[in-house]
Amino acid sequence: MKYILMTLLLSVLTVQAGVFGSEKVAAGTQSPEKDYDSVNGSITVGDNAHVDNLDTVNGSIKVGESAIVGKVETVNGSIKFQNGVQAEHAETVNGSINLGEHCHIEGHAETVNGSITVGQGCSVDGPIETVNGKISVTGAKVYDNIETVNGDIYLDNGAVVDGDLIVTKSSGWFNSNKKVPEVHIGENVVVKGDLIFKRKVKLFIADSAKTGDVIGDDIID
Repeated sequence: MKYILMTLLLSVLTVQAGVFGSEKVAAGTQSPEKDYDSVNGSITVGDNAHVDNLDTVNGSIKVGESAIVGKVETVNGSIKFQNGVQAEHAETVNGSINLGEHCHIEGHAETVNGSITVGQGCSVDGPIETVNGKISVTGAKVYDNIETVNGDIYLDNGAVVDGDLIVTKSSGWFNSNKKVPEVHIGENVVVKGDLIFKRKVKLFIADSAKTGDVIGDDIID
């Protein structure tokens, strides 16, 4: 979560006068070195556009089908990619991240308070992380770890995870959440790393799934 916390701090300390309304990038725009920024507004990128970084503080970010973008970051808002989007990473603090089918994320997908959904045929090269939010990966490939604190994890339809699947122990202000996370490893899923549980979890593994070692002393089948 270091990337998210750093983004939040920098957003608070270094916001400068600029675009306070919403930004809209027309479909087909080809400006691969142009950033789009807002403070209190959403950012929308049209289909087949190619632009660089997208950054807002209070607003959602939507990226159209087959668009290519750089770093996608918001603090208070959701991120939604249509099918076929390519991005460097997707990061928010208070909001969900929804990756459509056949997206490619070169880095991480991270949020603190929100869900992360990864669609069929996607590939995510970096880690997927939440604190309070469900992670769903369906028929997609994750080349790094999947990690949460209080969220459920659902892997299904032949999803492949090269790294570990981790549920970490609550600490600090997260201690008040007493919910037991659920981890579902569905049909034909492959987790090449280990299932590492540092707190109580409910674990469901389909007969056709393959995983590494299950590590944890407080697992409910």
